[in-house]
Amino acid sequence: RNALKEFYESAKGREWTENDLWLNDYVSHCRWRGIKCNEMNNTIELNLTSNGLSGKLSEMIGNLTFLTVIDLTDNDIKGPIPSEIGLLSKLTHFRVPYNEFIDSMPAELGNLPDLELIQVHDNRISGTMPILNWAVKDRSSFVSDCGNPTDFDNSLICTECTMCCNNEGGCYPSGNTWAKNFGVEKLSQVVLRGTAIFICACVAVASAVFAHDTHQNRNLPSHSTRSSPLTIEKDNKYALETIGDDSVYRFFLGKSLSGWAIAVATIVTQMAMLSIFVGAAEINLSDDSTDLVYTWKCARDDLKCKDTTDLNWKGWSAFAILMAAHLGRDIINGSKLIVLSAKQRHDLYTRFRYFVGGTLLSSVTVFTLSVSIIYNYAIATCNTDVIVNSVIILFVTDIDERFYDILEAANSRWVEGISFEAEGSEEGDVSVQDLKSEVQELRDSLRLLKQQLERKGIIVKAQDATA
Repeated sequence: RNALKEFYESAKGREWTENDLWLNDYVSHCRWRGIKCNEMNNTIELNLTSNGLSGKLSEMIGNLTFLTVIDLTDNDIKGPIPSEIGLLSKLTHFRVPYNEFIDSMPAELGNLPDLELIQVHDNRISGTMPILNWAVKDRSSFVSDCGNPTDFDNSLICTECTMCCNNEGGCYPSGNTWAKNFGVEKLSQVVLRGTAIFICACVAVASAVFAHDTHQNRNLPSHSTRSSPLTIEKDNKYALETIGDDSVYRFFLGKSLSGWAIAVATIVTQMAMLSIFVGAAEINLSDDSTDLVYTWKCARDDLKCKDTTDLNWKGWSAFAILMAAHLGRDIINGSKLIVLSAKQRHDLYTRFRYFVGGTLLSSVTVFTLSVSIIYNYAIATCNTDVIVNSVIILFVTDIDERFYDILEAANSRWVEGISFEAEGSEEGDVSVQDLKSEVQELRDSLRLLKQQLERKGIIVKAQDATA
């Protein structure tokens, strides 16, 4: 009773919104407003939410050793939280958000073995939260102001918090992130690993197609698989249409070093710009430079924090359609070039150019898709946000075409000189002598095939059957 009186005086009880029966000598303290007792008249709960408390939290609260619940949410209590709070060994719920507490949390808070819920957000607590070594129940179990932006130079450090709030009233779950689930610290590392895996997959596809093509042509003479001028011209046109004749990517199919330099510089520019979105989507609650949106709210009148985002399946469905419409063609075309690069009818250098062009086209496209997913997951709060963010990111995929337009406008002759089409026309010009050579190769192949069939007795059997 004396501890409660001291608490009343320290928290300026006379100014409370409701202080029914407090300090009444003729009424049991168990009937005072906000007090709950057990059968032995020991105070087990102190619940005075939104009741106009101010002043300070008295050190005498440590004498209420049977307390299991302290809920002083939404008041105006100032000063530090007393270290005597660590004497309340039976305390399970400590809830004091939306007050004006200052300084650091007392380390003695870690001495409470039965603590199940602690919410101290929307105060002015700084420094480092004590280690509690407890079994976390859910996302609302341990909430503090460990988010950004913050009123201090550095946000509150809390390694065990389940939810971090900022000075704008928003909160976000702490703990495992996408990056940590993959065993790394940053999303950029996840994206780089994914890109490397995709490139390895492209190599595997090309190798599989090459092996299949080799198996299909195993019975043909080696020189019959070589490319003819007609085949070269046909494949060159196909490759150019596939990679895009209005993009600087076409330079990957040519032999010009300046053309390759322009194409590589364009790829690097696109990847660098997309990486900006990856960095902005990092879920680092102690970093104020990210675009992460704190979509959760931990209300005054609710123990549970809730996600307020309006993003649902409709928004993600629109996202899928948008991505398929803008990126699907490039993924398919890149795959076609990779398959074409594995054909034996081309020389090694031609296959290399086809493979590089197809792999880079597909990789940039898949990278764009990944960045769009990551960025929208981090900052989109409604269905329209997903569409707007995606459209902005998709602009980056058009840089290769915009650069080509600039080059064409600046010096179209120079572009024609280094383009794949100009080189291909020289290689693909078909003369009478080329046609004669091709016919002769076909005759030689047929003659060799006939000899192989005769040795196996297939032609003889066919003649006997006719007779």
